Amino acid sequence: MDSEKLLAAWGRARLLGVLLFTLLFASAAVIFTGLVLGTDIPTEKLLSPSVAKTLWNPSGSPPDPTVVHTKHLGGTPGYQVLEHVWVGNGTIYMYAPDRSKLPSKSRAVSGETGWEVFTHPTGERIEHAKNALKLGGTTIFVNDGADTSQWHYLSSYYHLIGEIFLGSVAAIASLPSKVGIPQVDARDWGERVPATPERFIIPWKAAEGWRDEEGLGEMVLRGIFGDKFLEPHDWAALSDPDNEHNGWVYLERVVITDRWASHRHNPLSEALNKMAASVFALPHSPFFFTPSRLTLLPHLGINLSPHRLAPSKLSTGEGVPKVVYVDRQGTDRKLDDESHMGIAVVLAELDALGLARVGHKKMERLTHVEQVEAVADADIIIGVHGDMLTHQLWMTEGGVVIELFPPDSYLPENQIVADVLHHEYIPVWHDVALTRKEWEGLPRQHGHGALYDGTEVTVDKAYLRLLLEEVLQRMTDERGS
Repeated sequence: MDSEKLLAAWGRARLLGVLLFTLLFASAAVIFTGLVLGTDIPTEKLLSPSVAKTLWNPSGSPPDPTVVHTKHLGGTPGYQVLEHVWVGNGTIYMYAPDRSKLPSKSRAVSGETGWEVFTHPTGERIEHAKNALKLGGTTIFVNDGADTSQWHYLSSYYHLIGEIFLGSVAAIASLPSKVGIPQVDARDWGERVPATPERFIIPWKAAEGWRDEEGLGEMVLRGIFGDKFLEPHDWAALSDPDNEHNGWVYLERVVITDRWASHRHNPLSEALNKMAASVFALPHSPFFFTPSRLTLLPHLGINLSPHRLAPSKLSTGEGVPKVVYVDRQGTDRKLDDESHMGIAVVLAELDALGLARVGHKKMERLTHVEQVEAVADADIIIGVHGDMLTHQLWMTEGGVVIELFPPDSYLPENQIVADVLHHEYIPVWHDVALTRKEWEGLPRQHGHGALYDGTEVTVDKAYLRLLLEEVLQRMTDERGS
C-alpha cells in the first residue's frame, strides 16, 4: 500500500510539473507575440534564426589580425576572393604587411563601401577586430546597393542568380585546391569540387528592393542557404555599433561581388555588357555548380536527374531526350501565333514518334517548384530570349539550350551561362542557327531594341523540326561516348 501511495503521489507531482511547464511556455509565447505585434517591425523584417543565434551564441572568436593576415586567394575584379576580412561601420578592413598583394579599392568595391588595408595595425580598430563577430566558412558578400545613386540590378532573376550567385561559385571553383576550401564529390566516380558557400549576404539598405517580381531569386537563395541568407535588416543587426561586438564582423573567407568593379576592370565583361563574363572565363571543373544544384533540388522535393557521361548526350538511365519548351506567350516578348503553333505541332509530332519526351510549359502558370521541376530532368530547353532561360541552371550539366531571337538581334546573357555550365548553346534567327564565330562577331547589344519594343519573334517550322531532329540524333547516338 505504501508503494501504491508513493506511485500515486509521484504521478500527481509529474502531472503538476507538466502543467506548470506548459503554462510557462504558453505565457512566454504570448509575451513574445505581444512584443512582436506591438512593434512596427513587419514579419519579414524579423531577424533570421541564424542571425539571432549568431548574435546570442557566436561560434568562437576571430583571429588576432596582428598574427593572421588577410590573403587574396584569387578571382577577378567584381568577384574578389579573400581570406580573413573584417567589416565595420560600412568599411571592409584588411590586415597585411604588404598591401600590394591585395586588390585596390577600385578593383574590389564601388559606391560608399570603405576599403582599408593596415600594414601595421594599432589602436581601437585592432581591439574591434579581435572582438568581432565571427562568421566561419565561405560567404558571398554582395556589394550592390552600396551606391545609392545606381540601380542595383538585384531585382532580376538572371542578374541575381545567373550573374552574382553563379559567378561567385565560379570564382571559388577557379581557385587552386591548396587554398583549403572544403571539397565535395560532384560525380559518382569522385570528381572533387568546392562545397557550396555557407552563406549569402545582401548587406546594404539601398538594396532592400532586391526581390524579383516572381520571387524566383528568393526561392533559390532560401532553398540553398536557408536561414544563412541574410538581408539588409539582418546585416543591420550584426553591424549595429551598440551590440557587444561594436558592429564588427569577421569573415573567414569571402567572395566580394561588385558589378561596377567588374565592368571597370574586365575588358570581356565590358565588351559583352555582362558582369560575370570574365569570371566565367576562368578555368574550373565543368561540374563546379553541381553541389549548388544538388542542394536546391532536394530542398524543393525534386528528384535528382542522372548525370551525363558527356556534353550534349542523353542523361544516363533515360530512354529518349526530354525537350522543354519555355512558353512566353503571356508576356510582351513572345513568338507570333503562327510560330508558336508551329513549335507546338513539331514537338507534339516528335513526342508521338517516340523521338522525345516533351514538356510544353507556360511558366507563368506554374508554381516556382513546378518551374524548376520542369527543367531539372530536361535534356533540351527551347524558348524566346528572357529571364526564364535562367532555369537552365537546374538542368544537368551538358544539356542543350536553343534560344529564339528576332532576326538581327542578339544578347549573350544565356549564352555565357550555357557555356559555363557546359550546355550546348544554339541561337536561332527564324531559319538560321548562328555559329559561335558569327555571334562572337556581333557588336555589343546587337539589335537589342527589338527585344524590348514588342517585336514578335518568328521561327520557321520546317527548319526547327530539322534542327531538333539533328540535335536529338546526336544526343542519342553512341550514348555517353
